[in-house]
Amino acid sequence: MTDDQLIQRIETALEAEQDQLEADLPAILADMEGQTDELVREHPAVMARILGRMEAMDIASFVSANPETADQFQELLWSGMRVMVERNPEVKEQINEDITTNFEADDCPMEGHLKVREEEELVTGGAGQLDDADITITGPADVLVGLITGNVDPIQGFMQQQYEMDGPVQKGTKLAPIMNSLSEQVPE
Repeated sequence: MTDDQLIQRIETALEAEQDQLEADLPAILADMEGQTDELVREHPAVMARILGRMEAMDIASFVSANPETADQFQELLWSGMRVMVERNPEVKEQINEDITTNFEADDCPMEGHLKVREEEELVTGGAGQLDDADITITGPADVLVGLITGNVDPIQGFMQQQYEMDGPVQKGTKLAPIMNSLSEQVPE
């Protein structure tokens, strides 16, 4: 499928009712596989709209019904974040330490990871868990996605016990401004 055809298909799905979008999304995410970085670079507003619509759905139910889609969704999410870091010196300025983080949803089969690399000024992530991560964050899937997209403030969310963090608090406090900077870069 060509880039233009895929973008048109995504745009059409984004105009649909929520239940139709949820039905179409697994196939769309599968078609995006391998092209995610390019699509995010060339169409950042489309990525933001996908994330916005996904935030409106019950992520735990969606992932439970479509477990293979959790990995594809994370590919889109992390590709978007990686591209935003590449393009934004403000985000790079926040990266002053290597931090590895595992995310684990406690309400569905979704787990992922995040790597912050100081030397490369890079943030990467993906599905699955890292061995020996500095921090493990556990909570509902919508909260974990909200941490990445900016709907959940990392400090306030922790203080309000929206999620649990296992690992050094110092690493968590260094990760919070990076997460905030990333979420500020998501196009409206």
